[in-house]
Amino acid sequence: MSNDSYNNITVIGLGYVGLPTAIVFASRGLRVVGVDVDVDKVKAVNEGKCYIREPGLPELLRDVVSRGLLRATTDGASAVRGSDAVVIAVPTPVKGDDVDLSYLMSALKVVRDNIHEGLLVVIESTIPPGTTVNIVKPFLEESGYRVEEDFYLAHVPERIAPGKAIEELTRASRVVGGVGPRSTEKALEIYGRVNSNLLATDATTAEFVKVIENTFRDLNIAYANLLALIAEKIGVDVFEAVRLANTHPRVKIHLPGAGVGGPCLTKDPYMLVKTGENVFGVDLIKLARSINDYMPKHVVELVEKTLESIGKSVKNNKIAILGTAYKADVDDPRESPAKTIIKELLSLGAKVVAYDPYCPETFGAERAESLEEALRDADAVVIATDHTVFRNLDLDAVKRLMKDKPVIIDGRGIIDYRKAREHGFLYCGVGVGR
Repeated sequence: MSNDSYNNITVIGLGYVGLPTAIVFASRGLRVVGVDVDVDKVKAVNEGKCYIREPGLPELLRDVVSRGLLRATTDGASAVRGSDAVVIAVPTPVKGDDVDLSYLMSALKVVRDNIHEGLLVVIESTIPPGTTVNIVKPFLEESGYRVEEDFYLAHVPERIAPGKAIEELTRASRVVGGVGPRSTEKALEIYGRVNSNLLATDATTAEFVKVIENTFRDLNIAYANLLALIAEKIGVDVFEAVRLANTHPRVKIHLPGAGVGGPCLTKDPYMLVKTGENVFGVDLIKLARSINDYMPKHVVELVEKTLESIGKSVKNNKIAILGTAYKADVDDPRESPAKTIIKELLSLGAKVVAYDPYCPETFGAERAESLEEALRDADAVVIATDHTVFRNLDLDAVKRLMKDKPVIIDGRGIIDYRKAREHGFLYCGVGVGR
């Protein structure tokens, strides 16, 4: 089969992964149909309107829609019937210790009921290792078609960092794992249309790779956060300590912060825990998760402690939260540490006002339309997200807006505590024990 055989692609799920994936495939001349149950998303795509903040994506979307290379629909059945390949990029949330595969199975039901000879089915959704072989394969074969003979099945885990979607879809290495050699070959063919940096393996290994990548990051962040808590106890600046430690040629410690957010690092470790059930030492992963989940609560403890030190309490005082997105310079609030921080402060009776220049989510706080509005008459400001615009705050202007004895709680280590104190702030930051 030549590289020109896959010209009609269906992408099921038009979220943070599926929409950029559909757009990039279309930009390479393939005819793409995006499928989603959200009629607003479907309408937006067909009008060339991008609902994800991603550099270069809005322009690319308008281009491929205007050229007739991308359209969206809620009718998955007809889309699958007219496709050479189907890419599934739906959510697979974790609830407690269980992975919710209901969205995936709903998408697979549409595929199974409309499967046809030669169809390539690719799962990009993150799933526990073994899912493609042990669950997806037999489910699709209920159609009477046989994988590796009548159709092909692969797992290609997404590696999209918000803010770099186009670059990473087209240049970053991608792991491609089929349930058999023919499936791997077919998946390599289609992904080779948009990215030449492909690494072939089997489906279960590809699934394993995705969850161990993100668990590695979560474990290392947990170590950094633990160091921050210890640094506070012994009175040192953890950021200075980490910087010095990282001058060692074989050491690269992560930076601590107000917590871990996003759809991957908060979820994927639990998939690895489930996979490694009853394996000695797997509780290490759960411990790391608990440390990272604790950090937003620790930020609230710092707010309480710092206000108490100047004779104030959280209750009835205004606290400005800077940043509700889960990471810098994106508009994505999924699993953001700000959610816990805001809800905890509200439960303590604080007047909480949130400002984020990119993200409209407030998690129940009052929304400020500007930085000045958020800071005006605030007793304390909490930096929850390290947006670039927050890294260069005019501390004199901030101080003039806030009440007497202004407090800064730095959850991201982006303000020099020495400068903050020189400008008259009571500064307290995660990992800064001085």
